[in-house]
Amino acid sequence: MVFGGAALLFGIIPVAGIFIGGLFALAGIVLGIVGIFKSHRLMSIIGIGLAVLGLIVTVIVTVALGKAAEDIIEDWPTDYETESETDEGSGHGDAPTEQAADGTDPTAPLPAGSEISTGNWTVVISEVVPDATEQVLAENEFNAPPPEGAQFFMFRVDATYQGEASSFAWSDLLFGVFVEDSVHSGTCGVVPGDLFDAPEVFAGGTATGNVCISVPTAGVETAAIGVEDSWAQGERYFVAAE
Repeated sequence: MVFGGAALLFGIIPVAGIFIGGLFALAGIVLGIVGIFKSHRLMSIIGIGLAVLGLIVTVIVTVALGKAAEDIIEDWPTDYETESETDEGSGHGDAPTEQAADGTDPTAPLPAGSEISTGNWTVVISEVVPDATEQVLAENEFNAPPPEGAQFFMFRVDATYQGEASSFAWSDLLFGVFVEDSVHSGTCGVVPGDLFDAPEVFAGGTATGNVCISVPTAGVETAAIGVEDSWAQGERYFVAAE
C-alpha cells in the first residue's frame, strides 16, 4: 500500500512520474499480489488499486506534457520568410526582409514615400509618373521623344539640405531608375518644374522639383528609384515607385 501511494504521489509530477512513479507502481502491484496470498489481503488490494491509479495518472500527465512540448516545437520558428513569401507578387525579388528594410539593394527597395538620408541631404520622392512622355514633349518643342521601346519616367523630389554652408540639390544628388536588371539615368530634356530650377539652399532649406529619366517600357511596373549624394559620397538608396 505504501508503494502504491508513492506511485500515485509521483504520478502527478511531470517527468518524475514516468520514471520514479512508474517504478513505485510496478513494485506496489508485485508486492500487492504477494500480499493477497498472505495475512494483509485488504491492505494489498488497496495497494494494488493505488498503484494502478498511479500508473494511469502517470500516463495521463506524460501524454499531456508530450503534447504540450510538441505544440511548442511546432510553433517554434525554424526559418526566416523572405519578402516574396510575405508579399507575393508585389516585391522585387527574394531578398531577406532585413535587407529589404535597408534599401541599398535595388531588388529590395524602401517603401514608396520613404524619407532617405544620404550624405548632406534628406530626400523624399513622390508624385511618380511612370509615363510622362506627353507632358515632357509638351513642355518644350525642342525635346526629343524617347528611343523606341522607352518612355520618360518622372517624379517629384523634396530635398532638404543638412550640410554646412549651402548647396544645390541638382548638383549634389544623383538619381537613377532601376528596371529589371539595370539602373538608367538618361535625361529627358526640359521637364516641367525641373529640379534644376530649384534655388540654392542653406542648412534646413528644401529644394523641390521634378526629375525625369528615360527608361525602357518593359518592366517599368516594378521600377525602383535610386538616389545618392555623389559629392559627399553618401550611400545610394532605392525606393519603390509604388
